[in-house]
Amino acid sequence: MAKRLILQHIVVAAASRVRATLAESFSRALSYASVVEGEFVVPGDEIGVVEEYLPSAGAYVHDGFVRAKTVGFVKADASKHEAAVVQARDVPLPRLGDVVYAVVTWVRDAVVYLDIFYNETRKVSYAVPFRGILHISEASNERLRSTYEVFGYGDVVRANVVSRKPPYMLSTRGPDFGLVLVRCPRCMSPLRRRGLWLYCPVCRKTHKRKKIASRHYLLK
Repeated sequence: MAKRLILQHIVVAAASRVRATLAESFSRALSYASVVEGEFVVPGDEIGVVEEYLPSAGAYVHDGFVRAKTVGFVKADASKHEAAVVQARDVPLPRLGDVVYAVVTWVRDAVVYLDIFYNETRKVSYAVPFRGILHISEASNERLRSTYEVFGYGDVVRANVVSRKPPYMLSTRGPDFGLVLVRCPRCMSPLRRRGLWLYCPVCRKTHKRKKIASRHYLLK
């Protein structure tokens, strides 16, 4: 019971940071900010743009951005126009097969973007979340027309890591994986589970979602 209450606290705190995380990401992408020396980054984070820097140790290029390949601190060489990431010690990265909890930050028809904030397998919380991607083919054993049938902004998901490198690919196939906390689409309040339905105590409306991890749903 104590672990469940602690996890609920982590989930609520992480979900409340989603808007701030998105705003920061969009601001960085739009401003094409220069490399910030000493900045703490996690795999997938944008360090700079390829017009200004080339990737060095611990970095790679994707979609025109130099991104972090590992957890660590940014180190820039202005004379060579290179950006690297010095790996931080004692940070347990997500690994293939790990069970993680993640907050949905963006939903499209065929793919969902998430922030991984807790690793159940390694019993560690991530102060700076890792980026996760969940394709519609990995959302359920049933055929889905769109990920909108399952996921919504701010939802919390219990998922399995199915890739070895960032950004981490996730899967919610199987009865123990899926939604563990759902937000009301009207007021963003956490929904409580009532059998196969979800209930908003604020709006007093019921909602139905596919792929709820019933045994692990946090609010009943």
